[in-house]
Amino acid sequence: MPNRMSSKDRLRRLADDAAIKDEQKVEKKVKTSPTKKKTAKTKQNKIVWKVFDVGYKEIACFPFPEKEKAYATAEDLSKKTNKSYFVNEVSVPMEKGE
Repeated sequence: MPNRMSSKDRLRRLADDAAIKDEQKVEKKVKTSPTKKKTAKTKQNKIVWKVFDVGYKEIACFPFPEKEKAYATAEDLSKKTNKSYFVNEVSVPMEKGE
């Protein structure tokens, strides 16, 4: 018949194992060197007016101040081709130098 451990011995063994694991965790934490977090650069966007057809195909693009010109272009295209065109405000990334 196998020799059984008393509950005191079993609890001591579990406490010893837990202490060893805690020491190993502390050692791992000490070994890692602190690193600086890189801050993400914010990307700047600009608003443009884009003329689309019914299938969301881009037809023309206009800078933000030229809203009336974009709507005029959409209306002219609608009259010429008898198809629907619409204008949407779209946010696009800025290019360098703008």
